[in-house]
Amino acid sequence: MNSIITYLYTPNLKGVTIDERVANTMSLYYTPRVKLYKGVGQTIRLEFRNRDNKTVSVLGKTVEFIVTDKEAGTTLLRKTVDYVDAQRGTGSIRFESNDLINLPSKFYTYALKITDAENVENPVFTDDSYGCAGTLELTDGVYPTFVPSYTENFATGHIGSTIFINESENRNSALHTAQVFFDSSFTGTLDIQVSLSASTESLDTTDFYTLKTLNYTDQTQSDIVSFQGIYSAIRFVRSTSGISQVLYRP
Repeated sequence: MNSIITYLYTPNLKGVTIDERVANTMSLYYTPRVKLYKGVGQTIRLEFRNRDNKTVSVLGKTVEFIVTDKEAGTTLLRKTVDYVDAQRGTGSIRFESNDLINLPSKFYTYALKITDAENVENPVFTDDSYGCAGTLELTDGVYPTFVPSYTENFATGHIGSTIFINESENRNSALHTAQVFFDSSFTGTLDIQVSLSASTESLDTTDFYTLKTLNYTDQTQSDIVSFQGIYSAIRFVRSTSGISQVLYRP
């Protein structure tokens, strides 16, 4: 039998803040490269120390994590550090999957900035030569990041095709989104019909029930609708011509 060993841990960064009361030579260490993966939420822990390599309190101070693209000269992401134990100088940064979805996979620069209660800003150093810039590597291809929308264009009539929903999609939030497009001024209805049938090959009309009916009068601009629920299949039924297509994403 094959055996896979996995490890659960949180990446830990160390940063040095300015402390004028400590005059010792700066004894630092190289902070490891931050590696993030698209398609999954991730947390990074931080430790704040002074030049004497002692933990330092960050009570009453705000620390910001900034991601930039040096090639383009643009700031792409800002995150305020949440403190785990401010007195002992520990914090964390939470990256949700949506924070990274629009960023290309490549190397970025990150920096930390600390602001005290009097709104005085200072850098947070990340290497042993008073450098503030760290390296962030963003990687994709490990977790799924984007599910293309299903397109219903009513090519076979007013009753749309059956869209089977993968059981692994939307298992937690069960949020569905659809955008309705019109090719002319439309007056009529669009039914959102769903099924709980276990079949993954074919369904007939009796397997569906109408979850929601959208009513339109002289509608020309696209409309976005969302609904929740765990279903095995879905289809869209228009009352008459005028709806050109529906983009649907589970």
